[in-house]
Amino acid sequence: MSTLIPGKIFLADQRGLVESAQFRRHCTLSFGAYQHPDRGPVGRLLALNEELLAGGQQVTLTAESAGYVLLLPITGAVQARLGSGVPTTTDVGEVRVLPVAAGQPLSFRNPYAGDVISFLHLWLRADADAPAAPTPLFSFEPAALANQLAPLVPLSAGWPLGLSLGRFAGRHEAVYRPQPGAQVVAFVLAGAFEAEGRLLHEKDGLALWDAAEIEVEALSNDALLLLLELPA
Repeated sequence: MSTLIPGKIFLADQRGLVESAQFRRHCTLSFGAYQHPDRGPVGRLLALNEELLAGGQQVTLTAESAGYVLLLPITGAVQARLGSGVPTTTDVGEVRVLPVAAGQPLSFRNPYAGDVISFLHLWLRADADAPAAPTPLFSFEPAALANQLAPLVPLSAGWPLGLSLGRFAGRHEAVYRPQPGAQVVAFVLAGAFEAEGRLLHEKDGLALWDAAEIEVEALSNDALLLLLELPA
């Protein structure tokens, strides 16, 4: 009998909701106005948010600690600005890493007047003060995601994270092998998966510890899975 890898599921319908006339934010972990005792950080991952932003609107958030914000557009482009800096635009098919200092404001803006956009923003703690570095942009082609977990942000000494994304047809499988001691967080963007004996539906999350390898199987067509690796 195989050993069940230690883990914790974060169900989509139990996410926190913060909204106004300008935005709607679903929080997998405690963030800002949404706080829950059972939804604290997962290792260095402080927040995993899905944001809907109305046409022409802007939302400004403040970093509580030095770290990195991972920005992944789902529908439409997103403009991001650190403090009073120059805005950068990230489009579908791109991922941007934004180094933030403690207390620094970060603004997201919808550049379209009449369309709602959606995007993920993941907040990660840095080991020390986040460097005043450029905001690197990683691009990918949709075809590269077919039935595999394609690395979007590679693990390196400069970034305390690795990000992979895959789009699967039903019953296709993949195996992911993290670094020893790393934590892995899976998030289902679309469809359904089985991951290490856990059934995951759309917008469910799963944190796993002490895994030498992680097996996932798509249970529906066009199932989209995000995998975040957090080195020890």
